[in-house]
Amino acid sequence: MSEDRPIPRDRLSTLESTVDSMMSQSEATKSLLQTILDRLGPVPGLLNENTSNPTGRPQSRPPTPIPTSAAGRSRTLLKPSPPSEFDGDRAKGKAFLTSCRTYIRLCPEAFEDDTVKIVWAMSYMKSGPAGH
Repeated sequence: MSEDRPIPRDRLSTLESTVDSMMSQSEATKSLLQTILDRLGPVPGLLNENTSNPTGRPQSRPPTPIPTSAAGRSRTLLKPSPPSEFDGDRAKGKAFLTSCRTYIRLCPEAFEDDTVKIVWAMSYMKSGPAGH
């Protein structure tokens, strides 16, 4: 039976170093995300402090969906097209920003605050340097 054979030491060392490397990458990612969240500032209503899970830590509510239309309102005659996907090309940056601003101005009821606007615009940054 192959399960009863001892694992060679070098194989075990390789696995351990791989796991250590993955854990340090995970910590670096976590640190970077925390830095970004700190720069964005507090998001009102994101954490429900009164509810806690079995571990005793605050439990977060599901995120508010990114608005795509004026839900619950009467249909408007204008239905602007959303911005094209942005890949981080600096030459296309101004056009992307103008497209986002136009959409936000034509559908102000879909964006309750600046955080929603930022997250919505970031959802179109999927490839290239912008995706990273």
